[in-house]
Amino acid sequence: MFDKLLRKNKSGKKILPQPTQLSATVRVIGDRKSGKTTYMAALARWPGADPSTSPVQTVTPINEDGEALITKAKNILEQGEQLEGTPLDANVDEVKDYSIQITLKDQFSWRRLKTSVGQSLVRLNINCKDYSGEFFQDVLYQSGTPLLQDYLDDCLQANGIMLLVDGLANRKDAEYANGLDKFLIELDRAEKGVGKRRIALVITKCEQPELWVNQNQPKYVANARFPQVMKTLGAWEKSGPGSVDCFTSSAFGMLGERYPEPNMKRIRRDREGIKESILKHPQRWKPFGLVAPIYWLCTGERHRKLDQE
Repeated sequence: MFDKLLRKNKSGKKILPQPTQLSATVRVIGDRKSGKTTYMAALARWPGADPSTSPVQTVTPINEDGEALITKAKNILEQGEQLEGTPLDANVDEVKDYSIQITLKDQFSWRRLKTSVGQSLVRLNINCKDYSGEFFQDVLYQSGTPLLQDYLDDCLQANGIMLLVDGLANRKDAEYANGLDKFLIELDRAEKGVGKRRIALVITKCEQPELWVNQNQPKYVANARFPQVMKTLGAWEKSGPGSVDCFTSSAFGMLGERYPEPNMKRIRRDREGIKESILKHPQRWKPFGLVAPIYWLCTGERHRKLDQE
């Protein structure tokens, strides 16, 4: 069966098929506490995990913004450096647009999972615009402004929405649900032929003990801490415009196995009291849940190995 999948070059020698390309145009939204910058930096500076077991082979930039993110990622994670923020009065075209390619290893490839036959690599091409944290609040409080409408129109071009929510911000469940409801209404009103859209709800900061104990049960965590957000997403999915799934993630990961603790330390608070953190032991860095939502946004399917990493 595998021989049938091989092509031949001009000399008649059999060659492997080209890597499968799976793409998603994604918009990353969430408030200032959601950890968007840290998530993007951690993804860009993929640590490689255990090369014998990790499904991910490489993470590489495919545009200038992606290159800049990867260049800055080390300092963001280890020294607390901040990405240049998007001005509130910026044109939507000024928002940083990170294009990154994630290559999955042959033995963990999408086609192999489908056919149980050794196949070529699978490459996930992800194109993410990283809006400022104020975007999420603006949906709730400033709907109808020209700038916000530009942002909403831009979100319409995406076939995937990654909604990052700080797992410790459960007191804002009602506020998030209200903003999300308005956001989804605007998307549905102005639908421009994208087709079925996927929304990945990603609970961040799951290195925290109260979240980490259930990090392998993302739907349970989401329903327990954000029931109103889940109700809003469930109603949207049931109405037919797209699908929803839940994920847990940590940009920092854990230290130790018998008595695990977060691999992070607080360095300061900003003027609004939001805590900023960096890696405690960079050499022992092992984040989790970074690639799983991207794989689902690209394919519509869960990846067992990525869900475990």
